[in-house]
Amino acid sequence: MLTAVITGPDLFSAKRQIKNAIGADAIELRLDFLDSIDLEKITKLQKYWGKTIIFSLRKKENGGKYLQPEKKRYFDLGRLFTLKPNFFDLEHDTSLEFIEKMKKLYPDVKIIFSYHNFLNTPPNLNDIYENLKNPFTDLYKIATYANNSIDALRVLDFIKEKQDDKLIAVPMGDNGSFARVLAKIYDNKITYTFVDKKNTAGQISIADLVDVYNFKNINENTQIYGLLGYPIDQSISHVFHNSEFLKANKNAVYIKINLQGHELPIFFSYIKKFPFKGFSVTMPLKEKIISFVDEDKVKIGAINTISLQNQKIIGFNTDGIAALDAIERKIKVQDKKVLLIGAGGVAKAIANEAVKRKANLIILNRDQTRAFDLASKLQCRAYSLDKISDVMREGYDVIINATSASRQEINLVPPEYLIPGTIVMDVVSKPVETAFLKHAQDKGCLIIYGMEMFINQAKRQFV
Repeated sequence: MLTAVITGPDLFSAKRQIKNAIGADAIELRLDFLDSIDLEKITKLQKYWGKTIIFSLRKKENGGKYLQPEKKRYFDLGRLFTLKPNFFDLEHDTSLEFIEKMKKLYPDVKIIFSYHNFLNTPPNLNDIYENLKNPFTDLYKIATYANNSIDALRVLDFIKEKQDDKLIAVPMGDNGSFARVLAKIYDNKITYTFVDKKNTAGQISIADLVDVYNFKNINENTQIYGLLGYPIDQSISHVFHNSEFLKANKNAVYIKINLQGHELPIFFSYIKKFPFKGFSVTMPLKEKIISFVDEDKVKIGAINTISLQNQKIIGFNTDGIAALDAIERKIKVQDKKVLLIGAGGVAKAIANEAVKRKANLIILNRDQTRAFDLASKLQCRAYSLDKISDVMREGYDVIINATSASRQEINLVPPEYLIPGTIVMDVVSKPVETAFLKHAQDKGCLIIYGMEMFINQAKRQFV
């Protein structure tokens, strides 16, 4: 049940949020966010929505905004029950005597019994679940903070293992966002979303769930693809791949997973529990991830694509072909002098492809040892990055920034040595116009945006 959280705080704002909850099956009315507990106004909101509605009145200790004493809270809860919402969400510390009384008075109101942990995801999720059970409530919600993506996978695994239609499990925080999407595969009872402002970190807007993730089409047969790396908040890969899946009428969803190098061992111990079919790999994992694949198809020291086939993890790389294809729409690189800045995962792929296409390649990198190691393998020249001015003065045909510096608007290339008419490429796709490309454009260079390379490599990943 896709549920839009309505926070108001006034009647007009709440109505606007309800009006814009397009695609929602239900709304949760966060009464603790409203200006006042006004039954007449709340009734108007019920009628305005006209479909399934959840009430919740959460006190500050449980992540809410209700500040009144307990006696007043129970009084307000009792008043709100008279409006007979479809569901009422009550915290796990609510008196069972009170719940029993409300259930007898309003038997048609289904009660959600909730546990929230805003600090972490405890190891004993099953114990928490068993402790929530009682004869008076209809659904049980466990919402815990995911300090990393492994926590989110644990919650997802818990949903999968329990297979309980009374369970709602929610990994909170940005690291848990992907699991909110995937939980629908295992029929998690409620997925919470927002209309115009997040109520909890990690929530995904209803517009993105419906229009980007094609949430309504996710089912038990949906295949999972995703992006691995850190940070990934700027990536648009989920937009591209989910759009491609929709065009191809493929029952699949693509999500983004925050993952760092030290988390790789436990991550790979989890993924075979779920219907993952492939991953895009971005910085800083393109080199570190090699030791976790069963077969490396490219053997260039970097992987940007993983395919899971017959319980085997197979690594590929589409970065180099994507970059060189973009460049060769403007100029053939054979016998052309190509300056490549960087010696990391992306740079390795581009360097290998450039040499394969017989370019005269020169590698420049801050860590000159990495540059020399790569150049030695490819039998080309390499220099420390502080020699870039001297190298550029000798002339070049193509210059490629294959580092992440442009994400911080750091330009590693001295603009005064840019040559008009030469090809300039930045692998960074966001921002689109990096400082490096702006300087190059001002100098009359021919620009290749990182977005062109991104689209090229993405199209080759999961065809």
